[in-house]
Amino acid sequence: MNIIKAEQIKVGTQLAEADGFLWDVVEIIKETPKTITVRLCSDFSNFQQHWTVKRDGTPGGVQKTFYKSSRLYGVA
Repeated sequence: MNIIKAEQIKVGTQLAEADGFLWDVVEIIKETPKTITVRLCSDFSNFQQHWTVKRDGTPGGVQKTFYKSSRLYGVA
């Protein structure tokens, strides 16, 4: 794991929670000069709503907005 700035996030980046759980960045939803909003998914989650595609075929995941100056644990 490396510490990255949120401005370095791109599709395919993996972000880690403090407990080591990994999220995949599957979409850049919106980007402004100061923030970046992404869709995070984990196909290894027990929660169907976190999967990239839910059983009914709809997109899953969660939206998260970061300030571009935020420092995150990630794998770019």
